[in-house]
This record gives sequence, structure tokens and C-alpha cells, in this order.
Amino acid sequence: MKPNRSSTSGLPTLTPSPIAWTIAGSDSGGGAGIQADLKVMSAFGVHGCSVITALTAQNTLGVQAVEPVSTSMLRAQLDALAADLPPAVIKIGMLGGLETCTLVAEFLQTVEAPVVLDPVLKSTSGTDLLNPAAIDILIREIFPRVTVLTPNLPETELLTGHAIESVEEAADEILAMGVESVLIKGGHAEGDECCDFWSAGGTCCWLTSPRIETRHTHGTGCILSAAIASAIALGQDTMEAVQTAKSFMNDCLLNPANVGAGHGAMMIKPPTIR
Repeated sequence: MKPNRSSTSGLPTLTPSPIAWTIAGSDSGGGAGIQADLKVMSAFGVHGCSVITALTAQNTLGVQAVEPVSTSMLRAQLDALAADLPPAVIKIGMLGGLETCTLVAEFLQTVEAPVVLDPVLKSTSGTDLLNPAAIDILIREIFPRVTVLTPNLPETELLTGHAIESVEEAADEILAMGVESVLIKGGHAEGDECCDFWSAGGTCCWLTSPRIETRHTHGTGCILSAAIASAIALGQDTMEAVQTAKSFMNDCLLNPANVGAGHGAMMIKPPTIR
């Protein structure tokens, strides 16, 4: 926080930091989930608050176990934050199950804030992280509250129910599900460039950058969506926030933490915001 003006006591009045919530699972390896989200939010100078949906036992080699948080504990976390730390933005990651999706959907009707949703359906190693029965709730009840949805190509195919022939047409299909805008990530495609496509219907853009070859990709979806949320909390509009997050993600990919024997984590450094 930065000093603003002097109060009557002679002490500086501090401008409150923007508050961002992350509703997601815990990653014991520290490279994704709640842990990555909070690192990103801190790097952006945003105060991150967490609502943990599930505990995972995992490392860079994969996920060994997943245990959902009870609905009563999930509700208690949401109520505690709502009572004292209202969000400027909410980032949602791993939800995991039908009851969790239902509770979060109901809660989102009671709070006004932009929502960035990373539809975490599978881990990088292929483990299912969202109960298939919960996908219908995700689309029907949560998508209409979403400001930015950030699926990768396999998730886009799962959500639309077919292989992608045109990314632009796939974006239109997802927009028809009720989200305000969608960023389809192109990291799973072939080629020397990584091409992401963002669309809000009437406004759209491609975000293209040279492909960065690295095995240190653990948590990329979490980091990108948390960066979008943080930029929105700082006052950027959606398209600007997506562009900021894309640049930030590339910087992270170029700075691996060099830990673990599998898909390693990345170093999270403060972004350069133009």
C-alpha cells in the first residue's frame, strides 16, 4: 500500500490494496492451484485471499490423491471473506465436484465482482480434476457470471462436444453458453508460435508469441488466469488484462524454478505493466 494523504493524527492514510479471491484447490508441490494464484497476486501488488476447494497430494510428477473440502468448511471460508474482505475480482480454478460447483454457483449470486474462470478439468498429467457430473452445473449456473473463461484446446473440445475446426467458431459456441468473454489458449497446438484467441463477441483479438520449449509448465493455466484477475483488480479492462497476462505468462515460462523431476514450476516475479 502507498501513502495517500496525512490524517488528522499526522500519520499517512494508506490506500487499500485491491482484493482478489482465488477459489481453487491446494497444490502441495507449490506450482499450481491456490499456491500459484497467491504468488501471482502478490507479484501484481494485489491482496490475495483463498477459498480452498480441495486438498491434493501432488508433485511435479503428478497427482497422487485428491480430497474435497467439506461443503460446510467451503461455505465457512466464503462467508468469512464476504464479511470482511469483499473482492475486486474472483478467480476460480479447480472445483472438483458437484456439491462444490453448486455451492459456488449459489454464492456467486450474492457477490458483485468480475469472475475469471479457469475450467480445470484435468491436470497436466491427465488426472481428472472435475467430476463429469459437475460440468453441467458449471455451464448452466456459473458460466453466466463469468467475465473471462480461459480453456485450453482440449477443454474447449470437451465443453463444445466436438473437435475444433475453427477457433473463432469454437469461441462463439462458448460465448453462447453465457460467458462474457473467452480466451482459448493455444499451448496444445503444433507450430513455432503459441496463438491464443480472445473474444467478447463484437471485440476479439489473437495473441501470438514464439513458442517457448520447456518442460517447466506446471501451473500455466492457474498463473495465466490469476494474472488476468490481478490485472482486472488493478483497473485494466478485460482485453488489456488478457494481454498483460499473456506477456506475464511468457516471462514465467522463461524463468523456471528448476525443481522436481517432472513438469516443473516457474518463478513468479513482479510483472512489467505498461
